[in-house]
Amino acid sequence: MSDTLLPFNSPGEADASWLRAYTEQSLGSDCAAVNIILLREKYHTTVATHDGFLFRHYDQNPRLLGYAFPVGSGDVQKAILCLRQDAAARGRELRFCLLTAEQRDVLQSICPGEFRYMTDRGDADYLYRRTQLVDLPGTLYHGKRNHIAQFSRAYPEWYTRPLSRDTVQDALRVARAWQEAQEPSLALQHEARAIRQAMQCLELFRLFGLVLYADKQPVAMTVGSLISPFVADIHYEKCLPDFRRAYAVINREFARALPDSCTFINREEDLNFPGLRQAKLSYHPDLVLEKYFAIPLNP
Repeated sequence: MSDTLLPFNSPGEADASWLRAYTEQSLGSDCAAVNIILLREKYHTTVATHDGFLFRHYDQNPRLLGYAFPVGSGDVQKAILCLRQDAAARGRELRFCLLTAEQRDVLQSICPGEFRYMTDRGDADYLYRRTQLVDLPGTLYHGKRNHIAQFSRAYPEWYTRPLSRDTVQDALRVARAWQEAQEPSLALQHEARAIRQAMQCLELFRLFGLVLYADKQPVAMTVGSLISPFVADIHYEKCLPDFRRAYAVINREFARALPDSCTFINREEDLNFPGLRQAKLSYHPDLVLEKYFAIPLNP
């Protein structure tokens, strides 16, 4: 193998621990070790490490194509040069995806005039202050408090249980019921497989979450992980179609279950689905974390 080729491979379950070591200061959901592994098939993700940096490449043309910004410590300019050499050796364009605004600016300073930068709102992460989702204060959250009150009146004996080996099957039951109510798609197939893998690897991936019970059955589930000590990521949140107000309940209960050290909750992107965008905006994000693509001006 040429010295200019980085040792890219598909990430596996056993890679979760060392991936976390590189991404523990990140805000974005794309840097969550769990997502890097669970979404590897959907986005054809490969990873490599070299000289103190984690490198990622995505090959889901046309939606997600290119290198992610190197994450780690050391000489960023040298890390970009490594990617330039890797792209040339593989006959690829040197293009980037999922850049934060800060990473875009660094790339622009290293490679002035080399790229045009584009963004797609569907890739932006929605981040919320945990305390806001715990308290749901003021008029902004009046509707959410109403949904919880209506649910509590309809099901006064509702309760939650932590996601664990004892509740995994209940969580999967909710996920399957939700998926069966949707239009079939390749994306749903990928998600179903990812959820099953997540449930098989709770401890390995350091996943946590809740299952909500009402009317003598599991009606909602949520599963997340810590991207960093101060940012929790919600990977999956599902609800039975006939219990839609349960979303407001399990969302609040998840926030309440997080440690005080967790400042933000990342509810990930909306993928340009209008209903999903409306739902995420209805919780009034503290930050919408835009992601940028860098396309070569002279390929």
